[in-house]
Amino acid sequence: MKEKDQLQLLIEETGCEQAEAEIALSLSGNNIEKAIYTIGLLLKFITVFKIKLIFPKENIYGLIHIAVNMKTHDILRFSMIFSHNPVVCEISANTDWFSFEKAIFSARLGAGAMENYTQKIEENLKLHMQQSIKETSVISKEEISIIIKTFFHPVTAEVEIINEELNLTQFKKLPDYPAKQNEISFAGYDLGFVKLDVKILEDSNGKLAEKIAESDTVLSLITDKRDIAHYLAHLTGGRKNGIMIPFPAMVKKIYSKNNNLEIHLHYAPSITGLAKIKSGIKLKVLETKNHLWWKKDNTPLN
Repeated sequence: MKEKDQLQLLIEETGCEQAEAEIALSLSGNNIEKAIYTIGLLLKFITVFKIKLIFPKENIYGLIHIAVNMKTHDILRFSMIFSHNPVVCEISANTDWFSFEKAIFSARLGAGAMENYTQKIEENLKLHMQQSIKETSVISKEEISIIIKTFFHPVTAEVEIINEELNLTQFKKLPDYPAKQNEISFAGYDLGFVKLDVKILEDSNGKLAEKIAESDTVLSLITDKRDIAHYLAHLTGGRKNGIMIPFPAMVKKIYSKNNNLEIHLHYAPSITGLAKIKSGIKLKVLETKNHLWWKKDNTPLN
């Protein structure tokens, strides 16, 4: 491959500038793979903003995660959750960016999550932030705070922001994943809506499958073997140290045919779990719609 073509490929793959590409190629002896690796380690042009948000009067608690390319001012990742559950904001903004993003996915499945409210605001806030960031010469956490408060004005918001600088390799890598899984390709998948094969754990003292209701929270396990399932499980809390683990999920829809049930579980706005269950089986139910732990009376006993 000609040096000109190598430079172009390196720029396209990493988003670096020509001068940076030339240096990386020189350091790597014109080895394109080594040059990409070198760029990934050296360039720190991605900043993640981890945001905790509280609306005191409304008793609403939120988390927002934004990854920004500080060169182009483009938003690379954006996720958020609003909830009536104060536990959402117990996570420290000092935690690493991946764990913070993972906490958002988990909170979207948890009790008190304001899913409709979150979805209604999410795209508008992302668009507002992208436009505001593009118009900003210096992107600081103070500037991000102003952008957020302006968006929600006149509602009073308490905002805490911690920013974290990442190089390209850190940003692309999934923590706790073996090297090969860091290179997963999602070509051919519609990431706008994904259905995963799952199972709901049984419990001899649990609730009959045919008695399960929408909004019940059950204990589920992702059984899907695809790479995309492993990735999404890692994000939503269903995979740890390379092993699928049981975790709560809310029942979204139930379909019945003969003696079989197909139960749809809500993991995130675009992620649904499909469990096929036979009638008569008792399932592990953690919560029902009318018995949410965070709404329990916490009045001290006399």
